This record gives sequence, C-alpha cells and structure tokens, in this order.
Amino acid sequence: MAVDEILDIVGSPGKPPLVTITGPAGVGRTTLLARLREALAQRRIRTVTTQFAPTAAGVPAGLALRPGGSQERRPRPPAEPLPSPDSPAPSWSPLGPVAGAATDPGAARWGAAAAAAPLLVTGNAVLLLDDVQWIDADTLAVLEALVRRITGTTVTCVCAVRTPTSGILRTEGLAALRRLRADGLVHEVRLNPLGRTEIARTVRETTQAAPEDALVDRLAALTRGLPAALHDVIDVMRRDGVLRVVSRNAYFVPGADPVALPPDHQLLRVIRVLGAETWAVARAMAVLHPLGEVAAGLVADALEVPAEDVRERLAALCAEGVLHHNRRDGGWRFTVPVVAATLTATLGPFERRTLAEKAVTALWSDEARSADPDYRTDQLAVAGRLVDPARAYSELLARAAAVLPDNPELSHRVSRWLRAAGELAGDRAQRVITQLMYASSCYVRGDYASSLEGAQPLLRDLRDQLPPEVAQEVQVMAVCALHSVGRTAELEELAAGRLSWSDDPAPRTVTRAVALCMLDRWNEAGALLGGTRNLWRANEASACLGGLFEVLSRLWAGDPEPLRDALANRERWPMRHVERHRLQQVNAYVTTLLLLGELRQAEQLLADEGVDTALLHLSDQSLLACLRGDAEAALDFARRSYAVSTARGYDAGRAGTQQAAAELLLSRGRLTGAQELLAVARNQRPVLGHLLDGAEARILRVLGRTEEAAAKLTAARTAAAGRGLLIGADEITLQLGELALERGDTADALQQLTELERIAEALRTGRAELHVLLLRAMIKQDPSAGAACLALARDRGQPAELSFVIDRLVRHGAASPKLLPEAYRLLGDLDALLYRAWLRNVMREHDVAVPGRQVTVAENERLLAVLVAEGLGNKQLALVLRTSDKSVEGRLSRLFARTGLRSRIELAAALLSGEYPG
Repeated sequence: MAVDEILDIVGSPGKPPLVTITGPAGVGRTTLLARLREALAQRRIRTVTTQFAPTAAGVPAGLALRPGGSQERRPRPPAEPLPSPDSPAPSWSPLGPVAGAATDPGAARWGAAAAAAPLLVTGNAVLLLDDVQWIDADTLAVLEALVRRITGTTVTCVCAVRTPTSGILRTEGLAALRRLRADGLVHEVRLNPLGRTEIARTVRETTQAAPEDALVDRLAALTRGLPAALHDVIDVMRRDGVLRVVSRNAYFVPGADPVALPPDHQLLRVIRVLGAETWAVARAMAVLHPLGEVAAGLVADALEVPAEDVRERLAALCAEGVLHHNRRDGGWRFTVPVVAATLTATLGPFERRTLAEKAVTALWSDEARSADPDYRTDQLAVAGRLVDPARAYSELLARAAAVLPDNPELSHRVSRWLRAAGELAGDRAQRVITQLMYASSCYVRGDYASSLEGAQPLLRDLRDQLPPEVAQEVQVMAVCALHSVGRTAELEELAAGRLSWSDDPAPRTVTRAVALCMLDRWNEAGALLGGTRNLWRANEASACLGGLFEVLSRLWAGDPEPLRDALANRERWPMRHVERHRLQQVNAYVTTLLLLGELRQAEQLLADEGVDTALLHLSDQSLLACLRGDAEAALDFARRSYAVSTARGYDAGRAGTQQAAAELLLSRGRLTGAQELLAVARNQRPVLGHLLDGAEARILRVLGRTEEAAAKLTAARTAAAGRGLLIGADEITLQLGELALERGDTADALQQLTELERIAEALRTGRAELHVLLLRAMIKQDPSAGAACLALARDRGQPAELSFVIDRLVRHGAASPKLLPEAYRLLGDLDALLYRAWLRNVMREHDVAVPGRQVTVAENERLLAVLVAEGLGNKQLALVLRTSDKSVEGRLSRLFARTGLRSRIELAAALLSGEYPG
C-alpha cells in the first residue's frame, strides 16, 4: 500500500516533491524502495538510486534487497544511469556534497541546480535516496535546495531514513524537515513494525502453514515485528526445530538454545559500524542488561575500560535505537530482543563465563536485582566453577526442582541448569540426583536422545546408588526413549533378556516386558508378566508399572477383565498415594478407554479422580475432543502432539489419535492432509501402529482403490493377530464387511459378520457391539437390528459415530430416511464437507429436502476448492465427488470465475491464508 501511496505522488506537479520513508532498522525501508523502483520501471519512469554509508558520500546503488523480504548476499548491481543532454549517462550520483554548502546558501543552490539538471531533462524522474541517516551536512544542504528546485516539476525525491536519527540528521536534518514541511513540500510515510495479523501472514507465506497463537506471540516478542528480523528468525526457528509444521499448521516448540540471528545480519551491522569499542559494550550489555542500573558499571568492570567510555557507547547505542534506557528506574532493554540473544551467541566461552561470573557475584552480594526469576539460575549455569561450586550446585538443583513440576514448558531451560549442576556435583550421590533429574527433564520435553544420555550413566555406572523403585522408573523411561529414537536393536536385546540394566529380578522383569510392548509384542509381554507376578511385585514401582502393562497387554489381546477390575478397585492401585503415579495410571486407563471408544467411562474416571483434562496427554485430549464432537480441538491437539513430540510417560494413544485425526481431515476433503498426517505418525513409530491402516484404507476407498483398501485391511488384521492384538480389529472387520457389500459379495460379508461377532464377544465393548449390530442390519436389511444399533449409538453420545450409523443404516434399507436430516446436521457441526456432500446425494435419492440452498451451493464450492488445493486432478475430483469429468470442468470454471482466482496455486494460497472469498 505504501508503494501505491508514493506512486500517486510521483510525476504530479501539484504534489510534494519530497517523500520521506522513516522507520527503525529492519522495518523494510530499503525493501520498499526496491519495490517502488520495480513499479516505476513498469511505468517506464526513470530512476537513479543513491545509498549513503557512514564513511562515504552517497554512491549509486541498485538496492540489493529483494522486494519480498530478506537480504540477498550478492554484489549490488550498478545503478541505472540517467541520460544527459551533453554527455553519456552520469558516472556518479547527481547528488553530492558541495564544499561549504552547509553554511553558504548560494553554494547549496548551485549544487542543487547541478543535481537537478539531468533529472529535469528526462521529464518524469525519481531520485531514490537510501540510508539518509548517514548524510553529511553539506549534502543535506544541497538536498534541501534540490527539493525546492524541483518543486512544481515532474521530478520527485524519495528519501529512506532510519529512525531514531542521530548526529547531523538529528540537528540540521530535523530543522530542514520542519522548514520543508511548513512550506508543504513533504509527504511522510512512516513504516511501523508488523502487528500480529501481519506476522501471522508472513508465517503463512514463508512456511505455507497456519501459525498457532503461541508461535505468533513468540515471534512478536523476539522481533518486535521488524520484517528484517522476522524472516530470519522464522528460518532459524525452522532449522532448529523450534518452529514445526504438522499438516499445514505451524507450532512453537521451546528449544534448548535461544533463537539468534545470523552473525552478519543487518541489525548487527547497525552496531558494528559504531566501532569496535561500542560493539564490545553491546555484547557485554546483552548479558548484563537485566541487572538494571548497575549493568553499565559491571560492563566497565568486565571490559576493564573507564565507566565514562561505557556510558558514551551506551548513549550511542540508544541514539541508534539498539538500546532503550528507562531513566526512572535505571532499567535497560534491547529494542529488538533477538538482537540481545544474537550478541550473546557471538561471545566466546571464556567471555561468556566471565560476564556470567560478574552477574552472579552482583546478585549474590545484593548489589543487583533482576526482574526475571530465572536469570540468576541461567548465569549460574554458565559461570560454572568461576563462582562457589557448592552454592551454585545447590541453587541450580533447587531452582530446577521448583520449576519443573509446574512449568514443563521450561524443561529445556531446566535441562541446561541440570547439565551444569552435573558438572559441579561433588560426590556420587549428587551425581545420581542430578543425572536423574536431567534425564527426566529431557524426557518430559521430548528430547529422548538427551534423556538416554542422562539415563545411561545411571544404569551403567551408578545403578548401585539407585533404590529399586527409582531404578525401575529410570529403566522404563530409557526403554520408552529407545523406542522413540528408533534404537530397535537394543529393545530386541532387552526383550530377549540378553541385555539387562539391573540384577534385581523385579525391575529386570518389568523392563523386559515394557521392551516387548514397545515392539508391539503384547502377547509375549502379557505371558511374561502373568507368569512372574511374585517377582515384579517386590517393590511398589515395579508393581505399579508391571500391573499397568499387564492390564494393557491382556486388554489389547481381547481380555477386558483386568481393566474392569483395575477401574473397580482404584484404591488398590500401587503408589496411588504419590500424585504423579496416580496421574500416570489415570492417564493410562483413560487412554485405553478412549481407544476402545468408551467415552462415558473415560469421563467418569476423570470425574471420580478429579483430574482436569489439561493434565492428560495431548493425544488423549485429542481423542476426547473427537469423541465429544469437537473436531477443531481434536485436530489441533493431534497436530500439536506430534509437533512437540512429548509423551510424558507411556502413551499408547498416539496411533489411535492420528487415526481419528486423519479420518476427520478426510471427512473435510483434506485427503492429502490426512495422508501427510499418517506419514508423520508412522515416522514416529507408534505402538499399535496397525490402527493407522484403517484410516489409510478409508482414504483408498474414497479414491476408488477398493481392492488396495481390502488388501491393506486384511494384512493389518492378520499382522495384529500374529502379535496377539485384538484392539481395533472390530473397526477393520466392519470396513471389510462394507467392502464386501459394495462389491455384492454377500457371502464374504456374512463371513466378516461372523468374525466381527467373535471379536465383539472377546472385547465386550460398546463400540464392538455397535459394529456387530450395524453390519448385521446392513447385510440383512433388518430394521430391528437397525433400531437396536441406532438406540445404542444415541446412548453412546458420540456425534461422528451417530452420523455414520444413520448414514449406513439408511443406505442399506435398515432405517427410515427421515433420520437423514439429523445426520446432516451432525456432519455440519463437524464441518465434514465431503461427507455432507455425499449425504446430500442420499437425501435426494430418498426425496428428503436438503435445507439451505445457498449454504449448499457455498459448501459445494468450498469443498471443490479444498480438493483442488489438495492437489487432486480432474479425474480424481470426479471420483471423489461422485460425478462426471464434464461436471467437474464446469464447476471449476464457475469457481474461478466467481472468486477471481486464476490458478490452482492461487486457490490453495487463498485457502491457506484465510482469504478465500467463500
């Protein structure tokens, strides 16, 4: 918009001859000049560009920034010359200093006339001046005279100036601007940092993903909305895994190290040009500025320079807008916080430790205070043995213990503290405590490789120092970490008993069983635990974990009795008096109930135990929302669970969560998104991974690849049975029964019904019973079975399930078509565009009115847009929409005509940005 604003002025004799573009470093002044230059070239308006530097006069420049954002690291092209009536193009900028012009108006006017001559002879011309903050006094005087000289002509001067100003520009420059403004010769364009909406748009454009609010908040806090910082910070965060994209959504994941800009970034060059001494002060201040009014003195002490020199350098940094000093309380802050982190990253290890020692000493002596409660701990972690090791160790450990339970999002910071504490540990006992806390904190934040790094010394060198209960927890944590990082060979060794981390039979047995579970060999784990109860019940931790995994292994194999007994006798849970163990068991049992589709029982357990849903695994929160019919929350939790990669203990629900999330995406027409989500899920090696096959089969069916779907389902059921797994077999068998009916093979459908009845008899869950009633009603077109199925679905209170049941019953003549509007409304609440479109066809076949014609037209168009954005070709579109190729071509033509979008790429971009005009 700023470009259009300036273009309205260019070449208009009645408009101001001077346009000023102001804003802080990195706000995009040079980028705006580059865009303006391109726009002027398209209008065939000649330009000449001059860029000023701190140590030289203005020189011709080609504006080395791309119009879209970050700096290109390549030589600037030469300036485009302007013609002259007397000679070839000038070899230098027409604007330059004239000796004495600052004090001699006549000399200034002479210089202005000389500068104006080649510009005026061309007719429309624009002089683009960049980095005018570096202008000298004589050139400034010539510039003011030039503006007056070109007044009323078709020549325009555009100046880009960094603010706040300093030096000549702060004094003479502001005075000149006031004079020109008073005469109506200036049009001012102020570039402000980006707001939240613009930051979110930038993330979408850069990552092709919609950002969560927490990511936008973090980017705003780090960059203060400066485009130059924003683009590079996004790049760095993606590289370091702090910004993660899952299914076209971008999430913020706290990282182990602060985000920093590249060392040659333009925001750092603003500091470097002030000289080596100021650069050194800025780097020291990056560490010490949280200490407020004493920071300057500490910098002087650390650099061994006079305090007056430091104050001068700090004043220069404030003048350039790098630092801000609050004179009321003496506080300091960097105007762009990421600059402080970047300056700190440029320090060498000894420099960093020395500055940290200064900070800790000042804090310990009460000479200084910091508003950040964790600043002191951060500096202790860096200072190491430069301060009192015993005191530093105690404080690091105490703060880590205080922060970790209530602030898991700070676990990356805690890990740094504990790593430092480990280096300060004075004896084996201290090493054990530190290593244990370090391994746990890394595990909590999903850094499984570091968790193993912390756990292995405990299991290898310090296990004689571990009580049996602690040894058991460390071993199970290590097994889950091995699974998460894909070290299958070691899991196999543990499962076979060839590798052991303990001489105690209780933890050794349970650890072996957990390794079998991580390999999805649940039947073997159940047999091992069932035959060794007298061994693993020897200590509470082994009894707790052994009992839990025995329940799970027997349940997944089709024996629900241990689960029912555990839920009915919660007072007998081992270690339930320890809050984290009680929560661990509640979470595990909620997971099992949700995977079985038992929403009411899961909600009842949470209520009975007084556990807030926010304390559940993200995967469980997703499944809970899905079963309740809150599709948006379910998808967000599912994506987030993979973005942050934290399991917080054993989590069997991840495969089921991604299965459910993929099916929600499929219902909305997001076929490619569903496939991508399933690919991410497989990458992370979830247990019960065969559950994902059911979702993949549904996608294949939508694409018309029914034979592949049937083969995948059959293979999944066979493979699961080979591992003793019955969980999920009822859903797989129901799909196989549907496929048999679709191809008219009633005999096979009846065989699938027989198999489904066997599975349901073993599982004894409401969902398995529902599936039996549904398939029986579909095969036999039995209204009584249909009525029983419908009644059970209503009683279970799960919107997606109920809509599915109604649709299938009506399609197969086992229920009245009058039920279709109810299913249609439920699918609308889920935003299930694709399934709603299919159901409209069924409603028309049964002469059931489809409500809301305008809504229908809008939904059909939006569904088509989504499918196109998913990358489907016309034949695939026809297949998915269950229509003809010709119909698809007509609908696409109308879609592009109505929206004004010209291509599939534009359509996808509009949907992603939220700017789709539907």
